[in-house]
Amino acid sequence: MTKLKVGLLGRRGLVGQTYEKLLKNHPFFELVFAPAREELRNIEEGKKCDLIFSALPSEGAKIYDLAFANLGIPVFSSASFHRLQEDVPLIIPEINGSKLKGWKGSIIAKPNCTLQSMLLPLYPLHQKFGLKQVAVTNLQATSGAGSQFTLSDNVIPFIEGEEEKTENESLKILENPLITISTHCTRVPVLHGHLSCVSASFEEKPTLKEVRDCWDHFEGLHLPSSPEKMFVYFEEEDRPQPALDVNVGKGMAVALGRLRTCSLFDIRFIALSHNLVRGAAGGGLLTAELYAKENLL
Repeated sequence: MTKLKVGLLGRRGLVGQTYEKLLKNHPFFELVFAPAREELRNIEEGKKCDLIFSALPSEGAKIYDLAFANLGIPVFSSASFHRLQEDVPLIIPEINGSKLKGWKGSIIAKPNCTLQSMLLPLYPLHQKFGLKQVAVTNLQATSGAGSQFTLSDNVIPFIEGEEEKTENESLKILENPLITISTHCTRVPVLHGHLSCVSASFEEKPTLKEVRDCWDHFEGLHLPSSPEKMFVYFEEEDRPQPALDVNVGKGMAVALGRLRTCSLFDIRFIALSHNLVRGAAGGGLLTAELYAKENLL
């Protein structure tokens, strides 16, 4: 199979570095264009690419994502700038990847990294029981704030824009404005891994066994970056933990635990995902794999 030629914008940041690692020896893609920031103005070099991965922040994405998109090159962007635009698909491949089939636009957005740990395990439950209300507290790793951010012996109870992104992007992906989602987003002294404390209620209340069955039998996408098993459940009361479990499924699976009934909602559980892999570069790569399979290969 002839590999697709791909470019990478923002390669020096943590997400860009993760993309570079994941693209090495990839069966679908060959990285042929990865300009440094000072070289980005040379748009002509990028014309040889079949698609572009963008790890640029919104300020740069407004210029360079759009420049490549205007050349007709599909751009898979991590920037929040694109996510809620009406004509831009916001994709978690296992949830709404069907939107990519036959997609003719040039920008495809990846959602906020916090959504992966909370929304992926809720999705199969929503399919079967009808999600009504969700309350989530997200404990977010420092690497989500960039390579220069450090935190020790402290918790910051506010991350600008995160709660709005988490709530609004979830509703766009699920395409159901009647679902109520309330979130707290906090920064904690952990390097990698966003951990979500989730409580949820449904149109039809599931038993704990039914919840586990939904997770255990969830079918993934069988693409190069797909984990062998989407959800890895830990029976121990003190799991999942970022230090022990953030790399389940090579960082592409969601670690789950502490499933219980809830006195205010129907159920509650803990979920953990790798914010740089599943939540960022790995999620973008998986989206591009699905797009390529449906439209290019």
